[in-house]
Amino acid sequence: MADMTPITYAAGAYTAAQAERPRPEENRQSRRFRLVTRGQRLPRRQPTRDLAPLARGLQMIPPEQLRDIECQPDHTPRPHDRAQHPLRMDEECLRYTSQTKRNFFFGVIRGLGMVGMMFFVPLALLGTAAMAISSANNATSNSFLSHFIGYSGWSIPLFVMLITSVMWGGANLIYRLFPNFAAGWQPGPLWELNRRTGQVTVFATPVRHGNAWQAAHVLPFHEFDCYLQSTPSHQGLPQFNLILAHYSREAHVALVGMFGASSRIEQQAAWDMLQRYMDTSQPLPDLPVFEMYRELDPTTLAHDRRSGRDPRYWRDMDDATFRCKMDEHQQVLSTAYRGLI
Repeated sequence: MADMTPITYAAGAYTAAQAERPRPEENRQSRRFRLVTRGQRLPRRQPTRDLAPLARGLQMIPPEQLRDIECQPDHTPRPHDRAQHPLRMDEECLRYTSQTKRNFFFGVIRGLGMVGMMFFVPLALLGTAAMAISSANNATSNSFLSHFIGYSGWSIPLFVMLITSVMWGGANLIYRLFPNFAAGWQPGPLWELNRRTGQVTVFATPVRHGNAWQAAHVLPFHEFDCYLQSTPSHQGLPQFNLILAHYSREAHVALVGMFGASSRIEQQAAWDMLQRYMDTSQPLPDLPVFEMYRELDPTTLAHDRRSGRDPRYWRDMDDATFRCKMDEHQQVLSTAYRGLI
């Protein structure tokens, strides 16, 4: 049976007071590193309420999925091989890695096939209908031209349908028959934010099995600054992502993999969620993804006992109530960051 004893914080575990410590070390970063990692610096705060992004926070694991996970026969919050998982989000750490190249390749093929089936085929069929009507109404058209228009008009959508269906169905079949080959994550993590120790670990490379877990930097969380970066989307609209950069050394954590690229409000909420998560003087953010781990964190356990929080608050929530909670949370975010936009 898995050990369910709450974790013990290390002596250097992070609290918000550490962010006020002076930084005596001189900046040794190159100009190129600063250009890549800089943006709008977000202030450090000590959020005392649950401010988290909607898509990559509250909705990350909805109550229905929590119940499905709990029903698995071998489910435990602490599996015996948890320390070797390159992807984690629990009471001890946030750890992230990237997808394998094969997973990315087959995912792109499946996505393109799905887009083709949903958009290009209907458009082609509409074009065919338009050409057929135009051909029928054109009294001066000869039989050869009408035959050519009809043939080309139907061959295009049929060809598109064949290609996109092969891409979509073929990728799905590969995922189903060979899941270990097609899907998966890199053998090692990219970075780790550890609540128990207060340390940020940047790993050297996640790709090679031999040195996948080799740490390039292990530095305190309070020595990192958070920057909001803006990049245009495919439609030309601004989208934002977060990056943590050490104040003097060339160590950074790209948070776009975990929190994605989204609106400014979503990214500001992600930064506040991270600060609350790392601050051991405060409980874990009250989100569905953390509910099964709340009794394993000492500060959170004490808080829940004082407040009388239902340990199954999220897991027993029905879908309609959860949708209402998402709407309420969106209003909370809009109000909290209205003056910061």
